[in-house]
Amino acid sequence: MEELDVNVSSREGFGTAEKILLLSFISAVILMAILGNLLVMVAVCRDRQLRKIKTNYFIVSLAFADLLVSVLVMPFGAMELVQDNWVYGEMFCLVRTSLDVLLTTASILHLCCISLDRYYAICCQPLVYRNKMTPLRIAVMLGGCWVIPTFISFLPIMQGWNSIGIIDLIQQRQFNKASNSTYCIFMVNKPYAITCSVVAFYIPFLLMVLAYHRIYVTARAHARQIRLLQRAGNPQEPRQNLQEPRQNFQETRQNFQEPRQSLQEPRQSLQEPWQNLQEPRKNFQEPQKHLQESQQNLQEPRQSLQEPQKHLQEPQKHLQEPQKHPQEPRQHLQDQHSSHRMKTETKAAKTLCIIMGCFCLCWAPFFVTNIVDPFINYTVPGKLWTAFLWLGYINSGLNPFLYAFLNKAFRRAFLIILCCGDERYRRPSILGQSVPCSTTTINGSTHVLSGCSSVSKLLLLFCSRPAPV
Repeated sequence: MEELDVNVSSREGFGTAEKILLLSFISAVILMAILGNLLVMVAVCRDRQLRKIKTNYFIVSLAFADLLVSVLVMPFGAMELVQDNWVYGEMFCLVRTSLDVLLTTASILHLCCISLDRYYAICCQPLVYRNKMTPLRIAVMLGGCWVIPTFISFLPIMQGWNSIGIIDLIQQRQFNKASNSTYCIFMVNKPYAITCSVVAFYIPFLLMVLAYHRIYVTARAHARQIRLLQRAGNPQEPRQNLQEPRQNFQETRQNFQEPRQSLQEPRQSLQEPWQNLQEPRKNFQEPQKHLQESQQNLQEPRQSLQEPQKHLQEPQKHLQEPQKHPQEPRQHLQDQHSSHRMKTETKAAKTLCIIMGCFCLCWAPFFVTNIVDPFINYTVPGKLWTAFLWLGYINSGLNPFLYAFLNKAFRRAFLIILCCGDERYRRPSILGQSVPCSTTTINGSTHVLSGCSSVSKLLLLFCSRPAPV
């Protein structure tokens, strides 16, 4: 009974001023969660470009789960907290508790699916992501986010599996004789506490950590490669360096042409004595003389052809030099693209840290306490339980900001909705990831990098570097 008195007294103690502050804070959380998640869902429904991105299906389903949490779970918890009484009956208490477990678990599983989707797109097969992530696979993953929580919510709670062995303790805490108040108590035994916590938090948390860690490592690796390219100055430098041996080869070939020309002159001088020897036989070999003259005349055009060939080598050599200059604008554009991608990857890494930090801060205290409490004979104070539970609810209000508001395409869609379709925000350059964002040249042909992640574009940039000549 002493333990019961401690827990009952812990539920009391909210003064009028504390209740007003608490109600204001809870109302702000509920309002933020409702408006934020509604805005995400409306933005995807109205924007065709957002509907083309497969990851947004998980974000919309996540927003729907968080919206239900803010509409069906938070208000009843707030009224019980402020009124210090549950007036809706025992059956609705079980339904509300089941909805609480179902929707919060579904929200966490959606976060896990988003992390796995991004891991699959960036780290595993970024170039064939669109072909691999089929609508059927998306439907299966979304179905699992809603079906799996039912096996740890409605099924065991309605059957009373969570209260086996602790029914007397639950009944004692449901009613306070001192204040004549009734509470909606949800207590779990050790098997249910472990099973529910592992399925609802620890397994998704482990998968999210592994996925985001791999994404972070990949982003840093590509950012490091970009910095190396920038330090090199020009990604086309290896190709330009290969032009120099080619020019040297042309010069060597030209040098070989000059001795060949000098050999033609002695050959001509040898023709003159031969003609003098032919004079005694002039009367007898007149046709042969004309034949020799014809051969001599043929040698002269041949010599004259060597000289233009020599001079043709020089313009060809000079033509190699101007080819370097058109590379300069291309180099400048690629430097800009590389700098932009490096900034994008750095921002993505920071975003991953924010996402994981908020998720751990919101849900880790509750699920750690949920496992520890049955093993310490349920001695965790009621106010601490309430604080940890509402900290988890706050995550439902933060998810729209973390997964949608940080996305430029979503922000643009939000501005269009909030500004009643203002034309200033309908520029084609901000339509999102499905809009062509940059180009690259592969084997002499230009390719558009569209609808892919920034890391995928980096991989295409590295794969598209010109082959040596």
